Amino acid sequence: MPSMLITVKISKGFETWTEMAKSMQDEAGAQGAKIVWAAANPDETSVYVMMDVPNPEFMQTFGLRSDVVKAREEAGADVSSTTVITPIGDYWLG
Repeated sequence: MPSMLITVKISKGFETWTEMAKSMQDEAGAQGAKIVWAAANPDETSVYVMMDVPNPEFMQTFGLRSDVVKAREEAGADVSSTTVITPIGDYWLG
């Protein structure tokens, strides 16, 4: 399963974004995706997310669905700023 490091700009803080992400866990998981790790920068204007995804196209097929876009935008995510920083080959969580 591929992993990706993604960033998105947020305007309503990390806690609001996190609650939205948690609300989508079951549906995303049913499609084979999982957030491994997420963090915000100190002023909580950007989120960085490492995800396991079923395929690289997942960000388009799931992340840009109208209901998902609406939920993300309501949580303060600037969906158009979503950027894949890099695919992740291997990682270690210490």
